[in-house]
Amino acid sequence: MEQEIIDVLIAFDAETIISKFGTNTNATAPVQITDNSLIFMITKQADVVSGNAGNELNIKAQTLDVIRWRETSLNMDATYTGILYKFEAPVGGNLVSTPTPLEIDVNVPLPDPSNPTVPKTQAIKDYFWQCTVQEAGNVTYHFSFMVVDRHGIVQGYFWWDPFITIAA
Repeated sequence: MEQEIIDVLIAFDAETIISKFGTNTNATAPVQITDNSLIFMITKQADVVSGNAGNELNIKAQTLDVIRWRETSLNMDATYTGILYKFEAPVGGNLVSTPTPLEIDVNVPLPDPSNPTVPKTQAIKDYFWQCTVQEAGNVTYHFSFMVVDRHGIVQGYFWWDPFITIAA
């Protein structure tokens, strides 16, 4: 069995989340997002049990696979962005290592208007959450996230609950 990295992209409709659920500045009591049209989780089709591009993506994994979560907002973080800040697994949490955020240095390609066929790059700090699958079974987890405005001011704290199915 070969180890696989399963990348999950989470896109928040952050502007609508704030307008629909309002501001909530209590990080220890985030508001649950129950509207299925506000969070979109995407991964490769080969890693999907169900729900690709929905808010309750159920991914399949095997022991020793690595799962990585990254997030953005639908407006590509120009006005609001979502930032994951807490992972909880009330069901099957012992089946995966505790996910943690890992900060990394990356070079991001950008278009160069003076030479459109050769991109330039910009060095930035980025991050993703990562865990390792340890045992077969089913995991129901909650990710809590904050929505911040373009000035870095927290507008609210929220959560939702997707799934992981781990094959033996």
